[in-house]
Amino acid sequence: MSSLNCKGRLDFLSSKQRVELNKHFSQPFAKAMPHQLAILLGLNYPEALAILTILEVEGLCNNKLLIYHKCEPDVPAGAIPFGKGFPNLPWVCPLCEKIVEENSELSFDIMAQSVAPIEFV
Repeated sequence: MSSLNCKGRLDFLSSKQRVELNKHFSQPFAKAMPHQLAILLGLNYPEALAILTILEVEGLCNNKLLIYHKCEPDVPAGAIPFGKGFPNLPWVCPLCEKIVEENSELSFDIMAQSVAPIEFV
C-alpha cells in the first residue's frame, strides 16, 4: 500500500475525510472524479481536484482528461492523459463521427485511477 502524507499540501482535510479517502482508495485501481470526491467528502470542486492532482504528481494515480461532445453530453467520447492539454482540432467524435472544429462543442472532466491502494496519513 502506498501512502500520501497530507501535511502541508492537503491540510484542509479533516481526519474523518482522510478515513473516507482511505476507504475509497483501499482497492487497487480505484477510480474517482473530482465531483464524486467533492460530494463524498463535503469539499468544493477545486479542493477535490487538488487531491487528484497531487495523487497524479506523486505517481499514485493515472489521471485522464475525459472529452465529452454535445452529441452525447453524459458519455465520454474520448480521453487523453492529464497534463497533455486539450485535443487538437479538428477532432472527430468517435460517437457521432462529426468533425469538431470548435472547443465550444466539447466539455471536459477528470478521471483518476489509482495504481495501488493508497493510505492518506
